[in-house]
Amino acid sequence: MPSYIRAVTFDCADPYTLARFWAEVVGGETGPENAPGGDEAEVVAADGRPELLFLRVPEGKAVKNRVHLDLGPRGIRREDEKQRLVDLGATVLEDFRRDNGGGFWLMADPEGNEFCIELSDEEIPEVYGREP
Repeated sequence: MPSYIRAVTFDCADPYTLARFWAEVVGGETGPENAPGGDEAEVVAADGRPELLFLRVPEGKAVKNRVHLDLGPRGIRREDEKQRLVDLGATVLEDFRRDNGGGFWLMADPEGNEFCIELSDEEIPEVYGREP
C-alpha cells in the first residue's frame, strides 16, 4: 500500500498563532490541545485533507522554502482571496500573474513561509477553457 500525507509540518517560532492563521486560511479547526506558548499546534482540515502541524524551533527562517503550499480558492476569485489573506496577516511577495489571466500570487504567512494563490476552480474555465 502507498503512503498518504498525514500532515504538512511547518517549523516556526509561535505554533499557536501560526496555526490560528492557517486555520482561517484553509477553513480548518485548531486542535483541542493547542495552547498559547506551546511547542506545537495543529490545524485539522475537513474532507480528508492533510492536517497542518506547527512545531516550535529555535532558529528563524533563513532561506526560501523548498516546499510550499499552492492554494486554490473556493467560491471566491483569486484577487479577492489574496486580499482576504492579506487582511489575515499574509504578505504579498511577488506577482506571477500572466497576461492571459493565469499565474499566481506568491505570498508569505506571518512568519515568512511562502505559499501561492492560484486561480479558483471557477476561474480556470474562463482562462484555460477547461475544467479544473
